[in-house]
Amino acid sequence: MTFDPVQTKVWEDTRANSNPPWGAGWETPEPPPDNQWVVQATFSEPGAYVLRCIAHDGTLGTYEDVMFVVTE
Repeated sequence: MTFDPVQTKVWEDTRANSNPPWGAGWETPEPPPDNQWVVQATFSEPGAYVLRCIAHDGTLGTYEDVMFVVTE
């Protein structure tokens, strides 16, 4: 599975420029002008997938699991 744009890692990888909030060099991305984050997920094979959508402002966080069934 791939995402466009590439998404932030959600595990505590502290290596520089590895794209998690805990790594050196990471910066909070600017919000889009309409405050709507749009991401395209591409699945390489059929199956059932659960994607976890996470929002965090540095203090408060929440998440929602969304299930997708890919048939082709």
